Amino acid sequence: MSVRIKYLSGESGFFHPGDEIISIGGRKVNDQLDLLFLVSEEGSAEFVVRRESGGKAARRIRFSTFEKAAPVLEEMRFKSCGSRCIFCFVDQMPAGLRQSLYKKDDDYRLSFLFGNYVTLNDISDNELDRIIKYNLSPLYVSIHSTARKSRERLFGRPMTREILDDLRRLSDNGITMHAQIVLVPGVNDGRTLEKSVRDIRRFYPACRTLAVVPVGLTANRRGLTKLRRFSGDEARKLLDWAEKKRSRFMAGGGGDPFLYMSDEFYLLARRPFPEARFYGDFEQLSNGVGMCRLFIDELNRDIERLRRRGLGKFKMTVVTGELGGRLIRDHLAPVLRRKLPEAGIEILVVRNRLMGRNVGVSGLLCGRDIIAAAEKKAGRRRCLILPPNCVNHENLLLDNMKPADIGRKLGIRVVVPEMTFLEDKVVRKCLAGGCP
Repeated sequence: MSVRIKYLSGESGFFHPGDEIISIGGRKVNDQLDLLFLVSEEGSAEFVVRRESGGKAARRIRFSTFEKAAPVLEEMRFKSCGSRCIFCFVDQMPAGLRQSLYKKDDDYRLSFLFGNYVTLNDISDNELDRIIKYNLSPLYVSIHSTARKSRERLFGRPMTREILDDLRRLSDNGITMHAQIVLVPGVNDGRTLEKSVRDIRRFYPACRTLAVVPVGLTANRRGLTKLRRFSGDEARKLLDWAEKKRSRFMAGGGGDPFLYMSDEFYLLARRPFPEARFYGDFEQLSNGVGMCRLFIDELNRDIERLRRRGLGKFKMTVVTGELGGRLIRDHLAPVLRRKLPEAGIEILVVRNRLMGRNVGVSGLLCGRDIIAAAEKKAGRRRCLILPPNCVNHENLLLDNMKPADIGRKLGIRVVVPEMTFLEDKVVRKCLAGGCP
């Protein structure tokens, strides 16, 4: 194993483009993670490389010299998921979207580096040792169930490892974790959920949080296991159950809520969201836990800022999904009417035709569906404000459209906020006269 240098973006010297770094200080370099940790030390070490010609070269080099060379490395190769989860969202993706959306990864390195969830189903003892050796904390672990029968049904395969044994090993060696359960009605709820939460709680505080998320189902499930969504009444019962569990956990000596239900349960139940302090450091934000509370609080701050500056007279059309529309109607519309009565804020709830009506989150809206919904409002030509989570780091929507493509099609200005549709950048653009 080795790591190949694609090119040097800094000072040249010992290293050349195409070199494969084999070892540092006598320790093998298996991947970029090894390299990251081995060069983070002070002083110097002997670097052994394999040249493109096939020959080897070695030299003792200071780590600061390696840093100045600023080598750009080949992309890390990640492990693919070996499970066949009955609720896998990738399996429910329609054709023709961004290629990255069809990749199934299950790699502890991605969990440490980017917060991706890893199942640990195919991890080896050597990899667990490596996690412990490098103290790769926190890890984000998809558990879903601790009961073998339901685990095998959920993951669509036999279980060759005991998840509780692996969690115990990580916990005993100081690894911090965050866990998730994707909850599927009739599969891992009820008594199975009770057992799973009880089992996972035993690893607190090494396991800092546990998020329970409702199964996500698109319209593209032909040939897949028949599943259903949770109803509003079921969501209310689950929230009541979670509140009782948290009360017992905290009374038993835990200082944190530990158990968190995703925002979607609160929206389905038409319940108010907990206050920001409930979510602590918002460690389960990627699971949609606390995202609505952050949005509500930030929007309220934006409203007060606009009122202080006397900037309450503007027009915009705010794009959102069906769940986002419910959030605005139930939690924000009364505040907007009361505090910004002169603002012309139109809420455009976009039906997700790509994924189906069961998918109501704003982050899974595509450009074509947004255009179709906006064209029905052709008489109201205002700035069109997209939800920030519907574009990726390359400014692309699911169907590879860019916000500018939507703007050209509709003949209006399209703006993507950092957080809320009332932040300074957005309102300034709507006031600038560039939106007919």
